[in-house]
Amino acid sequence: MKTKMLSLTAAAALSAGFMVPQAKALDLTFGTYVSPTSTTFRAGTEPFLQRLEEQSNGDMKWEAFTGGAMGGPKELLGNAGSGVLDASGVVDIYVKASLPHSSLVSGMLIVGEDPAAMAGAMNEFQLLNCPKCLEDHEKNNVIAMGFTSTGTYHLICKDEVHTKDQLAGKKVRAVGGMGRAMQSLGATAVSITTAEMYEAMQRGQMDCATGSAAWLDTYNLKDFSKSIVSDSLGSYFGIMGFVMNKDVWEELSDENRAIIKANMPALVADIVWAYEPEGVEAIKNLEAAGGKVYEFDQTLKDEVAALRDAEYDTTIAVGKEGGLDNSEELVTTFKTLVEKWTGIMEEVGDDKEAFIEALQREVYDKI
Repeated sequence: MKTKMLSLTAAAALSAGFMVPQAKALDLTFGTYVSPTSTTFRAGTEPFLQRLEEQSNGDMKWEAFTGGAMGGPKELLGNAGSGVLDASGVVDIYVKASLPHSSLVSGMLIVGEDPAAMAGAMNEFQLLNCPKCLEDHEKNNVIAMGFTSTGTYHLICKDEVHTKDQLAGKKVRAVGGMGRAMQSLGATAVSITTAEMYEAMQRGQMDCATGSAAWLDTYNLKDFSKSIVSDSLGSYFGIMGFVMNKDVWEELSDENRAIIKANMPALVADIVWAYEPEGVEAIKNLEAAGGKVYEFDQTLKDEVAALRDAEYDTTIAVGKEGGLDNSEELVTTFKTLVEKWTGIMEEVGDDKEAFIEALQREVYDKI
């Protein structure tokens, strides 16, 4: 963060004995590994940063570095914490060693059938109900807010894959609990970041990806894909939409911190609400290019349902095996919040503004 220097005129005025307030305008940087046309940046981060600048009357000026120009998915947390960047977007599952408590919970992708409910639950969990998560942020010298989610996950493949036999042995890009699920279903899980998917599919390092339908266009998976399965595989809800260097945060004025906080619910909602229509459009584009939409066969439907039912208990066991003694508390707390936010979403429905109001009421008003 760089505070703009006094102009020569202001300096001269001070030397003459006049009281001139120091300029406050701040040049701030934000880094992300996604492209400027990605759903997360274009629909969420970019308008969010613009609002911060406008509402601060130019007091905060943001420069965004996209496409990994200031670090890839595994570097952005450290770059924000060290001050290389003032803020960044972070995917916790790619930095599990640094964020073990949140990544354990967000690894339960298969339970995330309603991305909006999961985003609401994750914000309330991280900011109000997970002291260990806040300790992890502190250790990394960051303030984290605005947790959001992708669209519903689906199986996207180079060839026709929608039966148990077709899936057997396929190399499937899947992280966290989704990797465990793919292994259980007979596939071979390949743990790579979204930034690496295109090249991996191009080179034959993966046959399929689990992810949002929007990724057909966002990451150009449509260049190689011939099929997508309409059945939900959950969603990823561990996107840390805004992670800011703690020292920079503390240097901000109370007014600017309030502006950032007030815009968090809209940042979350803008991203969540953008994924579905973009996914629908991406599937249309796939079909226009000759691709097909399938449903899982009954065997896979039943096995996915069974894995989903067992995922909370499975995750508790995984956490304990990994040395997190409080894994049962973490998972149980989050499960309760998912149930709460599932009920909220039954009332909210497709009303984006009502979701923003609920997030403000249930989470941000309590910080």
